[in-house]
Amino acid sequence: MVDAAASPVSRQRTDEIRRVAARLFAVSGYSATTMTDIANAVGILPGSLYHHFAAKEEIAVEILTELDQELSALAAKTSRRLTSIDGGPEERLRYVAREVTELSIRSRAALRLYSYEAPSVATERFRTALKLQAPALEKVWKRATEGLVPASEARARDLGLLRFALHHLTLNAALNVPSQADAVHIARQTCDLLLEGLVTDCPDDRTLDDSAAMHAARAAMAEWPALHEPTGSGTREDIIAAARAEFARRGYSATTIRDVAEAAEVRMGTLYRRVDSKEELLKEVLGGYTSSMDLALRSVLTTGTSVAASVDAFALVFVHGKRRFRQESDIVKFSSRGLRAPSAPFQEYFEQTQNRFRLLERLLTQGIADRSVRPISDPGQLGPHVRAVVWLPYQDFGRTSAPRTHAFLRGSLLRGFLTPRR
Repeated sequence: MVDAAASPVSRQRTDEIRRVAARLFAVSGYSATTMTDIANAVGILPGSLYHHFAAKEEIAVEILTELDQELSALAAKTSRRLTSIDGGPEERLRYVAREVTELSIRSRAALRLYSYEAPSVATERFRTALKLQAPALEKVWKRATEGLVPASEARARDLGLLRFALHHLTLNAALNVPSQADAVHIARQTCDLLLEGLVTDCPDDRTLDDSAAMHAARAAMAEWPALHEPTGSGTREDIIAAARAEFARRGYSATTIRDVAEAAEVRMGTLYRRVDSKEELLKEVLGGYTSSMDLALRSVLTTGTSVAASVDAFALVFVHGKRRFRQESDIVKFSSRGLRAPSAPFQEYFEQTQNRFRLLERLLTQGIADRSVRPISDPGQLGPHVRAVVWLPYQDFGRTSAPRTHAFLRGSLLRGFLTPRR
């Protein structure tokens, strides 16, 4: 980057390059964006770009460093402000949600950079910058939720999982909603959904457990294929398993076929005797995942039972899917959130996801019309919130079990965390 003695015009151009690069990283991803892409978007020759930044990685490090500084500043600011907010624990929680969501929307590019590990050719400086940690913000969330429910009910209602959900949903809001979404509205809708609940009159657990949607979910999940355990013998299945892990760690675009070979501990020649290309590997990795999830989710969304029962079973499928297909879900996490289809080989997954989302939207439209669903927002905006809530990796919070996660989602997403228990 230019030094401190650079002219104002030069500094202005450097800032412009950083902003443009951030936009390209947010849309296309770091690995798929080249220095030439950035130069073209800015309107300068590629050679001129190197007067401002020595490499694409240098731009990324600056973007990441800026977010890290903003997170620290935000944690300090909100911590001070919490002591003077009137209105009780819920208002404190909603204030923190707004502040974090606003930061997320401003930092879409940095958050996407944080979503995968560094490419194999990355420098140590880049690897260090990619280690997003926000312990101060986690402390703020703990303070913000103090007194939200009586101390005697905090464990039963799972206040810890509520903090986990709010922390991740607000910090990653920019990755879950359309780019033009308003931060204040997103924060309000997120809080309304978790604190007040989606449905107006939720059936009891026994009724939900015995619903047609729940039976359909369990039947579909019982057919999911077992996870292949690598044998270390260099088989085709071992290579596919290694590709799955590497694509999940680095992202598909950033992973080279050599990365896969090294992870599988096979020579390049051996790999190419087993598979033809990286694209073929991805197709193999996603094949079982897409068909398994599609069948299960379509089953629960089309049973014709109540909205509450369908969403409850929908949540259960995601809870188990995030465990069984954790790596696959990490690979495709940006392939279902855009408005236009990505290029092959993600095309099939994208199309299936959009079709399922239309089924969810239709279900929510029905519920709002018959008043069984709260009108938190229109179905097109509400659907992404519901999906984001159920797709969180709750198992990362103290090894939370699937039954505990499902119970939490029933108590928050369906009934509302603050709704008095019967």
